[in-house]
Amino acid sequence: MQGVHEHYRHVAVPFHKPRPKGATSAGLGLWLMALALFATAALAASAPFGPWRSPLLRDHPLVGRIFNTANGADMTREALTARMNRHAIALLGEKHDNPDHHRIQARLLSAFAQARKDKGKKPPAVVFEMIPHTYQERLDMILALPEVDADMVFDAVRWEDLGWPDRKLYRPVVEAALKVGAPLIAAGVPREIVREVTKRGLSALTRQDLRILRLAPLPPDQQKALEREIVKSHCDMIPLEVARRMSVAQRLRDARLAQGLRTGFMRQGSAVLIAGDGHVRKDRAVPLYLRRYGTLPAPFVLWQAEVRERARILANLLPDDARPDELADAVVVTPQAKREDQCAKFRQFMNHKRQGRQ
Repeated sequence: MQGVHEHYRHVAVPFHKPRPKGATSAGLGLWLMALALFATAALAASAPFGPWRSPLLRDHPLVGRIFNTANGADMTREALTARMNRHAIALLGEKHDNPDHHRIQARLLSAFAQARKDKGKKPPAVVFEMIPHTYQERLDMILALPEVDADMVFDAVRWEDLGWPDRKLYRPVVEAALKVGAPLIAAGVPREIVREVTKRGLSALTRQDLRILRLAPLPPDQQKALEREIVKSHCDMIPLEVARRMSVAQRLRDARLAQGLRTGFMRQGSAVLIAGDGHVRKDRAVPLYLRRYGTLPAPFVLWQAEVRERARILANLLPDDARPDELADAVVVTPQAKREDQCAKFRQFMNHKRQGRQ
């Protein structure tokens, strides 16, 4: 695979140049240090999606690389957008609390909408996992106003009550959608429905819901893999039976997002999904439910991976239950966001829960 520095040949530090006339060893050291600092800043600014905002492991050699999962080769940002623009549906994954992921989503959404505009087509509908589908009327009322800004959207859906990271992280995506005149589609599942489905399973839904959402069972191997993923994502602290019940809610979320994409596509001729990486994976998440409709075009899927300190190849950054090409069409590698130890917090929550039962 192409080395990361192949992208930055034009900012290589010219250490081959002769020492300036009259320079002392100390002066030369300062001169070289200044050049090195300049080069470091130039690298960050010239990265495909830099400069980075997430603070951790920015200098890792995998950061900034864009991988074509079909062959493992590096892609340029231009090649990535060109490939995405050949599709009518794009799924843009994220780590919810990583600001770089939302900047990248915003840039790709803008490029996708511009490509549609250049062809005389409508802007894509933008589908949000974060906004419950029951809030669609609120969105429509806001978008019908003569002038709308991102904070008006956040206020309309009571963002701070939804449990997602600060609105400032998602502002670039909402602003990009408003700028291109995209309809916004709420496609999340309300918390009370999630709780009911986790408790009662699919019996909590009507037959009409099951039919509309295409909520037939997953293939057995994918169901087992989903359950293992849920256990792992809960720091291996929940039993498999609990993960099995939670998997129904995960499937419902995927199906609801697919329905939102279908609605957006039928309305605009194209659609973009903003959702967590786990919802965009090609093997068992939203793309599976899109295929069940039978009439929708295959989507483009982007996975955004945070780098890990000991990672050396792409596979080190992805779930271990799928090949890269079964997961997404392309992967962008970014620095890590700074966050609390989620497993420590969950362990504390579980301990309090156990103590409450005693």
